[in-house]
Amino acid sequence: MVTQRVLPALVLGAALWGLAGLDLWVYLVVVPLFAVWGAAEFYTLLHRAGQRPAWALGVPTAALLAVAPALGDHLAFHALAVSSFLALCWAAWRHAHGDSLLDWFATLAPALYVGGLLAYFLLLRALPAGEYWVRAVFLCTWTADIAAFFVGRRWGRTKLAPRLSPHKSWEGAVAGVLAAGVAALLLGALWPATGRPLWQVAGLGVLIGVAAPAGDLCESFIKRQLGAKDSSRLLLGHGGLLDRLDSLLAAGMVAYYYVAGVGR
Repeated sequence: MVTQRVLPALVLGAALWGLAGLDLWVYLVVVPLFAVWGAAEFYTLLHRAGQRPAWALGVPTAALLAVAPALGDHLAFHALAVSSFLALCWAAWRHAHGDSLLDWFATLAPALYVGGLLAYFLLLRALPAGEYWVRAVFLCTWTADIAAFFVGRRWGRTKLAPRLSPHKSWEGAVAGVLAAGVAALLLGALWPATGRPLWQVAGLGVLIGVAAPAGDLCESFIKRQLGAKDSSRLLLGHGGLLDRLDSLLAAGMVAYYYVAGVGR
């Protein structure tokens, strides 16, 4: 069981770590592919729960939102506006056949959640020392997750959000925040590629340590509302792609606003 969990995590982690150092144009290919796959998993969960989203409309919208920052200032607006109207038309047509306005929201939600948040990795990579910041997000997110897991398993007593994730504890969450801060501090000391003071880099780690479990809990909320344990069976022992990206989606957004705003 340990091997089933560790090996896929190592493979995916190595792939993402290598991706962080590639040129921006590679992101324009890989990021929308992740958006398509993640949105497709979300639409599948919705369909199994009895919703009828217009997935053929939502999947390309997720891909467009994911690359919108690099292709034009107004692309995200056009993609979302057109998709919103067409999804409303779909919901209205479905209503005549016994369904409801929920189809409209079910069409837009996956595109916004997956495509919109993945776009922050393009924005982060485009910043000065972008490769460094993307890798910092990966390192701090994984460090927080590992520390929270082991500390929570050994010393966790106070449940963090028992209705969403019964195994998460406040003790593990605090350990994750501290570990992410230390990881960022070590990365900044060993690889001073940004010209930023160490306190800023450590501050990023602490924020990621807070954002990462929040992203995990948000996806847990989605799955519990839809009656699913995992987003798919893509990764043996780890569920689907969304199950691996949930923390990173929140961490990438927080990291972009922090790096773009602090010390500039």
